Amino acid sequence: MRIPVRPALVTGALVALVATACDVPFAPRWDADWNVPLPSQKIVLLGQFPAAIVPAGTSANVSFPVQPLELDASIGTILQQELRSASLALTLTKSVAISGTDTLFVASSRANLSNNDPSTIVLPMAFAAADTQVDSTRAVSAAGLAMLQTVAEAKDSLFVQLRGRATNPGPGTITLTATDSIGIRLALIARIGVSTRKN
Repeated sequence: MRIPVRPALVTGALVALVATACDVPFAPRWDADWNVPLPSQKIVLLGQFPAAIVPAGTSANVSFPVQPLELDASIGTILQQELRSASLALTLTKSVAISGTDTLFVASSRANLSNNDPSTIVLPMAFAAADTQVDSTRAVSAAGLAMLQTVAEAKDSLFVQLRGRATNPGPGTITLTATDSIGIRLALIARIGVSTRKN
């Protein structure tokens, strides 16, 4: 026996289906984590120390030049979303037995890399002579989050620099070659608020 389908029931089902597919006030909200790799850098150590042969106990300032980091369409779009939190992940790799400390700076301008602006992201790292790879992650402050979003919305560039000091702790000398370097790999881990409802 066929059960008649009332037009009112069909209409109600269609309305419910459309409401589910569209942007509705009762749709769920959740957070999504995005791992955004940033361009890698390298510090060639030959030329950073006074000479290719580095005696025990010798130290030198090491850095790479200020790098403008243009936010492409994909990164810029992510950073324009509702940023709940973010962390900067830094990986250092090295091919020679030096120790030292480095600090990574990420800012909205060249000047803010060195003037203690509260929005500048600062990530310090220490490494021992025996280390071949060191990883460090630091949460971005609220001021840093606001800076990232401002730069993204303006379709502007971030400025990045790593500065530090490297030492041959000994006991012997180190002879540097053209391939000896400190590699720097960066990633931004951003937590974005996601929703299908309108704010």
